[in-house]
Amino acid sequence: MVEAKKEKGMTGTTKLLVTVPELEGREDLLAEIAAISPRLEITQRACRSHAEVTAALGDEEIIYTMWFPETLRPDSQLRWLQMTSTGVDNKLSSPVFDPPNGVVVTCAAGCHAVPIAEYCLFAMGLLVRGLLGFYRDQQQKVRDRSHSTLTDLWGQTVGIVGYGHIGREVARLAKSFNMRVLALKRHPERRQAEGFELTGVGDPDGSIPETIFGPRDLGALLAESDFVVSTVPMTTETAQIFDDDAFAAMRRGAYFINVSRGGVVDHDALVRALEQGTIQGACLDVLHTDPRPLPPEHPLWSFDNVLLTPHVSGNRNANYIRRVQDLFLTNLRRYMRDEPLVNVVTRAKGY
Repeated sequence: MVEAKKEKGMTGTTKLLVTVPELEGREDLLAEIAAISPRLEITQRACRSHAEVTAALGDEEIIYTMWFPETLRPDSQLRWLQMTSTGVDNKLSSPVFDPPNGVVVTCAAGCHAVPIAEYCLFAMGLLVRGLLGFYRDQQQKVRDRSHSTLTDLWGQTVGIVGYGHIGREVARLAKSFNMRVLALKRHPERRQAEGFELTGVGDPDGSIPETIFGPRDLGALLAESDFVVSTVPMTTETAQIFDDDAFAAMRRGAYFINVSRGGVVDHDALVRALEQGTIQGACLDVLHTDPRPLPPEHPLWSFDNVLLTPHVSGNRNANYIRRVQDLFLTNLRRYMRDEPLVNVVTRAKGY
């Protein structure tokens, strides 16, 4: 946690700008925010682009937003920006992160854990039971049991690369299927979860994995895993960590699932692994071309054992907005008391 340095508003008015589109017309949610402190002066303006946020931001000290301002005026009073999303790799060039501006940025890490972890378990079942093949049969009005698999999730090993909020919830759900869980994180000695935690979600004390590996032991985790799930943030250290060597280290019948960022995968290497049968199949919610689709001629479109989805595993629905709202209220209470905020992200870390 990082201290939020407030230069004004300790005893006077604290101005807050709410630009989250989903809060437009939600007087109930705005009332929850206002109830945190009588010192809050709240302005709501639903914004759906960086430009709209830039134009809307005046002399507010806090902004609760999906989008970042493109610029900050020299006399900007902004001290804290609360995101409604998690990843910041595509936002690190924003002036909000420039140290002289003195802005603390907090993300929504933990709020995506439930839907993305569910997506991962659904993907495992879909791949291992050959349901993609049965869906194609349905489209052709064919009943064919010959390609039914005899594999269960029960007793399989899942290797989770990136043991943050999402990875910990994947582990909890996998354990309920009696799966063996391995994990990899930047600091394997730190088993305790950090940041915003949802009750009953994840693995707060890091007790579920049989082993937690460090980055240098990626190959060891891959060699033991029937499913490899990538939930790592996109940084200079994780760029294309899933390359030819990584796929070669995986079990020949293993499956690969990526719900983090497309840039952590060398997609040419993935194609080669699929063509050569080095791995059994893949599910990709994120691609190196995001937010654009793959070119029509890209071979990943054509594999029978690959599922591609357009970055939807996070499922930004009403439940998600509720979780983000709870996180914001937690941080807002802390801010008004001049206490450290949770889920602080920095340019130096990249997440």
